[in-house]
Amino acid sequence: MPQAAINGITLNYEVAGNGAPLLLIMGLGGTLDGWRKELPFLTDHFQVIYFDNRGVGQTTAPTDFTAYSMEHFAADAIGLLDHLGIERAHVWGVSMGGMIAQHVALNYPERVQGLVLGCTLSHSTNDPSAIPTLPAEFQAEASNLAPEAWVLELMLSGTQKSAEQVMHDSVRFNFAPAFVAAHPDVIEEYIEVGMRNHGPAHGFMGQWSAIMNHSTIERLPKLQHPTLVQHGDADALVPIGNGRLLAYLLPNAEFQLIPGSGHCYFIEQPELASQGVTAFLQSL
Repeated sequence: MPQAAINGITLNYEVAGNGAPLLLIMGLGGTLDGWRKELPFLTDHFQVIYFDNRGVGQTTAPTDFTAYSMEHFAADAIGLLDHLGIERAHVWGVSMGGMIAQHVALNYPERVQGLVLGCTLSHSTNDPSAIPTLPAEFQAEASNLAPEAWVLELMLSGTQKSAEQVMHDSVRFNFAPAFVAAHPDVIEEYIEVGMRNHGPAHGFMGQWSAIMNHSTIERLPKLQHPTLVQHGDADALVPIGNGRLLAYLLPNAEFQLIPGSGHCYFIEQPELASQGVTAFLQSL
C-alpha cells in the first residue's frame, strides 16, 4: 500500500476507481479495510481515496496524546488530498470519521464539494445545555443522545483484553442483534479483519481523547455544504437522535434512515448506503 509523509507522520492510504474524488474517513479504531463492503459499489462512480487515521493500521500512532485532535485528523485528510494533487473532493465519514469530516468541511470549506455524515454526532456529551431549542418532533430523540452505560463500559475495557475478545465485544454495540443472528459469515469476517488490524492501545486512547473533545454544535449552522446524513435506527453506540440533530442543525442537509441497522450500517447494508451516497453526490 502507498504511504505519504504528512504532518510529521507516515499515513497509509489506497486509491481505487475513476470519477470525481471521494475521500472516505473511518471511525474509532477502524482501518481502511472498514470500507471493504462499500468499495464495489463506489469505484465505478468515484475515484475513492481511503486511509488509516493516525493511531491505527499502518499509519503512525504517536505516543503523545496531544498529537490526537480533530484538528490533527482533519489536517491529515487535507494533507493526503494535497499529496495526491486533489483540490476538491466529496467527503464521507462514519462515526469518528464523521466527526473528522465535519472539521474538514468547517476548517477547509473550499476543499469539500459534497459531504456525507454517517452514524456520527455533533458533540461528544449529553449536556442538554449544549443543545439548541428544537422543534417538538426532535425533542424526544434529542433528549437521549448518549449510549447506555454498558456500551461505553464494554468499549473502554478493550485496552485490557485480547484483540479477539475486543472484536467479539464490539459486535454487541456495532451491529443490530437481528443482523448478527442472520449473517454469522459477515460477523466472522468483521472479527477476523479487526483482529488482523488491531492497533496499539495508546492509538485507540489517543483517538478516544479526540472524540471526547469534539464539538461542532455551535458552528454547524454556518456550514453551507450540501450534506447527506445517514443513520441506522438500531444504533446502540451513537443513538439515532444524533443523526436527526445533525440534519436539523445543518442548513443544507438531507436525512437517510438505514432501517434495521446498527452502528456499522455501512457493513450491514452497504448497497443501500452506497446507493444513497452515490445518488446524492451525483445530484450536486
